[in-house]
Amino acid sequence: MLNLPVWELSRNNKMYRKPSEERSRTKLLTSLLLVAVFLVTGAILLFNRNGFMAITEIQEDVQLIVTENQQVRLEIDSMNSIIQLLETDSLYMEKRIREILGWGYPGETVIKFINPENE
Repeated sequence: MLNLPVWELSRNNKMYRKPSEERSRTKLLTSLLLVAVFLVTGAILLFNRNGFMAITEIQEDVQLIVTENQQVRLEIDSMNSIIQLLETDSLYMEKRIREILGWGYPGETVIKFINPENE
């Protein structure tokens, strides 16, 4: 059923809407305005340069950097261990020098494996 506005004639024969219809129309317009304001506010909070989307991207970048930092720390710890061994253990130092330079004792056969990626 079609809901058409109800018009009445006033005492001076001018047409006007009934007060109840006017109130319902005002409520509808107020509701629509509130929805529009919330939508605009939500869009601003989500998509501006300091919004939730930007914060999420920044958090992902921070997590990536933290992971890389942890890997670098592990590599530094490993290198510090090797440095400590080279400074304190003469047998380890001799072994590493022989590996790097390909040296061996007289009568010893040195076998050197070549990594294809390094060629």
